[in-house]
Amino acid sequence: MKVVVCSDNHGLIAPLKEILKVHKDADAFLHCGDSELSPDMMTSFHAVTGNNDYYHEYPESLVVEVSGIRFLIMHGHQFYMNRPQALAKEAKKRNCDVVCYGHTHVYDVNEVDGILCVNPGSLRYNRDQTPPCYAVIERVDGNLKVTRHLTQ
Repeated sequence: MKVVVCSDNHGLIAPLKEILKVHKDADAFLHCGDSELSPDMMTSFHAVTGNNDYYHEYPESLVVEVSGIRFLIMHGHQFYMNRPQALAKEAKKRNCDVVCYGHTHVYDVNEVDGILCVNPGSLRYNRDQTPPCYAVIERVDGNLKVTRHLTQ
């Protein structure tokens, strides 16, 4: 199982094309919002709305199942305090194993109350001064492994 997670490209198309080209073997592509692109440009991605997706309609959240793993996708702007904890609680309510979110423009991976919380960072710019990036989640020896990938 291989799932590519990205977020916050804010209108940039090149990083999305790069992701699709580099990860042709992925089982799913998840986008956590603020693409600022029309849905016809996002057909390869399970995408949700972000706080800057003013001109196009995407769902507020999605649950996507890949190889028996349930992913909750949200942008994350809905929660202001204790964001990973609030998102993990929401994921548990929806019987999900992983929650993927964006909004902060900072790559972060941690486990909260048994839920894997993945923020892939931003494909445009990260607020912690690190290069633009995204995440790849793979099942390795029965466990989920998350790796950070930089864009070109």
